[in-house]
Amino acid sequence: MVTLAHDERPQLLVNGEQRESIWSVGKGVKHFYFALFILQFSVGTIWAIARGIESLVVLWQVLASLAITAAAVSLVVTETGRYLMVLAAAFEEWREKRRREQIARAEAIALVKGRRESDAEWDAWNERRMQAEQRGELFQEPPPSARRPAAESTVQQ
Repeated sequence: MVTLAHDERPQLLVNGEQRESIWSVGKGVKHFYFALFILQFSVGTIWAIARGIESLVVLWQVLASLAITAAAVSLVVTETGRYLMVLAAAFEEWREKRRREQIARAEAIALVKGRRESDAEWDAWNERRMQAEQRGELFQEPPPSARRPAAESTVQQ
């Protein structure tokens, strides 16, 4: 039992992105995080030294608080940027889904409109045919489907 639990632990660390503390940074943003941290810490150190430090103890206190502040700010900036990218991807996915829905809706409306126009065309043709029959005339007008261009009939197939 103890051996089994011990054997599973390395597997968990290898397979997933395990985080142990709030100070950990994801692999995708760690280079940006450390560059931002080093920049902030360096500027803060130069500023603290330029202000004048009375003793080594005071310098140590300033640098310690500066390191914590730079780490926190760097973490917030990098993680906020990462989450903004996730939100941007989700928004883009939502927009694409909405666009596909709008296209499907427009196609359905166009199909209904086309069927109505076709039905009206056939009804008018049939009305003319029946009137010609009632008058005893020969009706030689081709049906609406025969009058459509060849390209239109191939699109339907």
